[in-house]
Amino acid sequence: MRFLLHGIIHPDTQAALTRHEQVCHLPLELSADTDAPGEILSNPELLFPLLQIKQWQLITTDTELVQQLYEKKIDFPGIIVLLLESRTSAEDANPIASQAKGIDRLFERYPRLTPRRLYTVTPNRVKIRQLPGAGQA
Repeated sequence: MRFLLHGIIHPDTQAALTRHEQVCHLPLELSADTDAPGEILSNPELLFPLLQIKQWQLITTDTELVQQLYEKKIDFPGIIVLLLESRTSAEDANPIASQAKGIDRLFERYPRLTPRRLYTVTPNRVKIRQLPGAGQA
């Protein structure tokens, strides 16, 4: 699969995705496909249709973007992986670095990710939720 890396993503996370035979894309690659490159990453009504055209999935740390997707009921037939860091993890000096461990856990548990799903990855678990429009497919 091809994933757009959105938000604060640790370089080890990209390496973990590559280990699991996924392709990573950076936001800069979208700038040629839009008239408003600065706005596209914060506006789900622009971002998700473009991801659908490119057939890219999304890995993000931006909970607000995902929340807007649900509030505005934007239909996205792809996959979203939301990486959340632990707010109480005293043992992990760099919670962002634990993103790679979360990616490893995600693909070990779910080797084939299902379209129209939000996978929320925390330091301790993976939670799955349907995306808006999933019941209509």
